[in-house]
Amino acid sequence: MIRNVLFALLIPLTLRAEDAANVLARTDQSRNSMSSFAVDVELTSTTPDGRHETSKFRVYGKGSDRSVVEFIAPQTEKGKVLLMLRDAMWIYMPSASRPIRISPLQRLMGQASNGDVARTNFTVDYQPGAIAEEAGAWILELKAKDPAVAYNRVRLWVDKKSFEPRRADFYVVSGKLIKRATYDTDRVEIDDALRPGHRTVMRYTNRVARENPERMFTKDALGKW
Repeated sequence: MIRNVLFALLIPLTLRAEDAANVLARTDQSRNSMSSFAVDVELTSTTPDGRHETSKFRVYGKGSDRSVVEFIAPQTEKGKVLLMLRDAMWIYMPSASRPIRISPLQRLMGQASNGDVARTNFTVDYQPGAIAEEAGAWILELKAKDPAVAYNRVRLWVDKKSFEPRRADFYVVSGKLIKRATYDTDRVEIDDALRPGHRTVMRYTNRVARENPERMFTKDALGKW
């Protein structure tokens, strides 16, 4: 009798977890359905006093957890390349003899981190938790699968009809909200929660299917293709 009652109580929780995982998987699918691709990314960072700077990158992805980021502009940054393999990241610089291990959380430009540009998939890094509804959106609580992940926790709003992300709040281990991302088609606005008025806009263009070779995603290949 007790076993039956416990089983009945567990079913909704199990289904709830499955629903959250399904929503997150469909969200990742809506952001990029290609298994191997290339896309141009432009970052524009602005400050409260009106200053701004722009950088451009070419991102090559394969599967859900491998990516290479080629620095295109400004001219002073050309030649640099980022490699991300799941949670590990390296940067190659023409002035260095070998790739250097870096953190995905490290700031790339403005409010965008290395991981923000190199990774567009939530499922690889996060386990979805509670799911709720609010004004036509699902709300997911995402917890990092590994301490090395850039953000310890993410609260994600997903459109119930399109399954596209609407907004994401990013938290570090201390529980502090450090930034908020607002999503639109091929555009993400990132606001600094610690420094109001500091914003970075990421724009995606020229997304195409491309058969990126396996060797491309190795440290030995950085700067040689």
